Amino acid sequence: MVTKSPVLPLKFSCKICDYNTCNKKDFNRHTSTVKHQKRTNDNKMVTNDNKMITKSSEKPHTMFACDCGKQFVYASGLSRHKKTCDQKEKEKEKEKAPIDKELIIELIKQNNQFGSMLAEQNKHMVALMEKGVGVGNTTNTNSYNTTNKNKFNLNIFLNEQCKDAMNIMDFVDSLKLQITDLERVGELGYAKGISNIIVNALHSLDKFKRPIHCSDMKRETIYVKDKDAWEKENDNKEKITTMIKHVAHKNIKQLSEWKEEHPEYKNGDSVVHEQFLKIVNESMGGHDEEEDSKNYNKIIQAVAKEVVICKEEEVRLE
Repeated sequence: MVTKSPVLPLKFSCKICDYNTCNKKDFNRHTSTVKHQKRTNDNKMVTNDNKMITKSSEKPHTMFACDCGKQFVYASGLSRHKKTCDQKEKEKEKEKAPIDKELIIELIKQNNQFGSMLAEQNKHMVALMEKGVGVGNTTNTNSYNTTNKNKFNLNIFLNEQCKDAMNIMDFVDSLKLQITDLERVGELGYAKGISNIIVNALHSLDKFKRPIHCSDMKRETIYVKDKDAWEKENDNKEKITTMIKHVAHKNIKQLSEWKEEHPEYKNGDSVVHEQFLKIVNESMGGHDEEEDSKNYNKIIQAVAKEVVICKEEEVRLE
């Protein structure tokens, strides 16, 4: 039996597009496509298994180039590119650069001239000072004094304006209590009654003679004169608390005199007896340390409120 060898068909191949076919019509159809024509540009290289076929291409495309170096086949591509190309901006910056440098040089010159002028002025001022001419001293002194006059000075107020103030214990010793003060404590209670005694006594004194002044009511910052010196009261308010205890003791000592004036207090059914019990109960203060502490705080607040320094008024009086 005789076998015929198969006939190998021609194979058409486009290497540029990687396209292969056995049908020449299909191959011709391929070469006419837009895709193939764009890739081949000037020439179209086509081959079969035995030889290379070269077909002349259409006229070469005109290339459109931008100043930045990029090239485009179509004018529309170049137009779109120019909208985003920064070449013009770079050229503008190059044009501005010499102007900026000149400006910087000019500023440096002006700065040097200004520095020289300041140096000359300083030399002139030093020369005037060496000659004893007080340039600007009068103005500065007046300005300084004006500023000081418009600002309250606590040290000056206490140590100069209040230098003749009483010591706190001398103030207590000077109190002239009345039987009515004892009775008022019975009516108002320990805190209000003792507060009234102290506040009334302070009001009877000139403000510069008072032994107590408050510079800050919110923080209860109190200054007390003791042993001929002004001192800021500590957090426990020890000096004022001691004053309160002495005033309360001085008040209750009047009880003997009160009993002599009101012998009917011995009658347990009488109104005077009830008044006597109330006076004794209120004049003794609290029943324990906690109640005593509350009473002292109330009295301190009441006293401080009446001796707050009016800083604006003191500034006007200076």
